[in-house]
Amino acid sequence: MTSPTSHAYAGDPPRPSIFPASLLQLRALRAFLAVVAHGTTTAASAAIHVSQPSVTRAVNQLEAHFEHALFIRTTRGMVPTPQGAQLAARVRVLLDQLGAGAREAVAADFDKAAKPHGPERFAQRVTPSQLRALVTVALYGSESQAALRLGVSQPAVNLALQSLETLLGVRLYYKLTSGTRLTPAGEALLLRVKQSVAEIRGIESDVSAWHGNTQGQIVVGILPLSVPIFLPLAVEELARQQPKVSVQIVDGTYENLIAQLLSADVGVVAGALRSGSPAQEVQQQHLFDDDLVIVARRGHPCLSLPRPTLQDLLGWPWVTPLPGTPADRALTALFGQYQLPSPSHHLCASSPTMTLAFVLQSGCLAIASRGQVLMDDHGGHVQVVPLPLPASTRPIGLALRSSSQPSPELQAFLDACQSAVRSLSGRLRPDR
Repeated sequence: MTSPTSHAYAGDPPRPSIFPASLLQLRALRAFLAVVAHGTTTAASAAIHVSQPSVTRAVNQLEAHFEHALFIRTTRGMVPTPQGAQLAARVRVLLDQLGAGAREAVAADFDKAAKPHGPERFAQRVTPSQLRALVTVALYGSESQAALRLGVSQPAVNLALQSLETLLGVRLYYKLTSGTRLTPAGEALLLRVKQSVAEIRGIESDVSAWHGNTQGQIVVGILPLSVPIFLPLAVEELARQQPKVSVQIVDGTYENLIAQLLSADVGVVAGALRSGSPAQEVQQQHLFDDDLVIVARRGHPCLSLPRPTLQDLLGWPWVTPLPGTPADRALTALFGQYQLPSPSHHLCASSPTMTLAFVLQSGCLAIASRGQVLMDDHGGHVQVVPLPLPASTRPIGLALRSSSQPSPELQAFLDACQSAVRSLSGRLRPDR
């Protein structure tokens, strides 16, 4: 079986070395959307203040670039094809993100005496070179390093940054002896620019799918507990269905991964869902429910107790979840119900693998996912302590950016996750 590339990274996810080629089509994409909105190249040219031949060239340029018809031409005007309508939806999100970035940058500007230059026109005027300069300087912290990565001169990068500041009318960066750093306004703009670049990657994925070729890379952020139950099966299913799609795995805390999701460094986060909306621009997909259990290694003295209590279990060392995590809060709430102190945080671990290693090798007790223990009890060496944990059920699922439709490869991954959960339905409690 052909399997997708899969790597695990601790901390920050891998950083793309190049921008999508279609970023260079930004001007043409704006003209294309105007034609979709107004129905003719003549009306579009008047709306965006560009000559009609330029608009026509832009549309033809895109159709040649994507090797697909985007409009049906009639005597009454131009109607987008299904592919053109799909592209238009992506371009709307792309421009909306750029516009939001401009407004948020102005709002975050520390120099309240500055006079912004019409952020409402920013999305229509910003250039690919300005966007690339902002993202690359933020990534490498140096204009010279950014120039090296972009294959241009350092003065060219500096000019792009200066012109970006002039376009928006706020200060976006400052220079230190250690390099170039973004201001709060620059950081606000960067977040939206990265989302807009991700949208262009989505455009390229859509175009590949139009030609029957689903491919690309998915960066999956994973949270501790429960994810190992279904994720390996999902990746295996994805490999069978879409062998040209690669998967990269990033672990981290919930807050860190959601931040990376919102900055488009991560495409999806898998793990325990949070009640309510974790962020306005995050949507959650419920896959199944999982319970928490207390585990011990085979032969642990607590397993010989006829009716173990929480008070009994406090007499042994624990490896506990990281403070502040859902599992830690569940553990604290459990002991708090009986007016008992929580197990000592003398030893904490966020990794289920390390947690079970301490359980097996040092005899610690721990809290774990029931589903994960059922899937792999290490040959019977990990056993569940027969003590029910009330109100420990947790929804497990996926978190995505809500501002955009998933790319074809991401949708294939989401479908594979659903398929994996269905295949385990005898051992899990899937969402019905």
